Amino acid sequence: MRRGMNRSTKMNKNENSFFSAVGNLYAQVITGESIQTEEDKMINNIKEAHEEWRNAEKYFQDATDPDLIDYAIYRVEAAKTRYTYLLKVAREMGIKANIY
Repeated sequence: MRRGMNRSTKMNKNENSFFSAVGNLYAQVITGESIQTEEDKMINNIKEAHEEWRNAEKYFQDATDPDLIDYAIYRVEAAKTRYTYLLKVAREMGIKANIY
């Protein structure tokens, strides 16, 4: 019984991969969208989050008004939290890439 379940599961994964590939091809050819894997999307999100964090740090360095300093601190902390969260999710997904 167990073998049948594994074979069925493998077939479903293969079918899903096939339909995903066809869907990606359709997106690229018909709609002109670029094909990106989930891994590519995650890596791009991490790069954007890192850039956002760096920009927030620069903004903090330039802030002089006390009210803007509070905002700058919030912005740095939010960007840092997003970046570390995305790294954690990528690690859980098994993504290993040179982000920088």
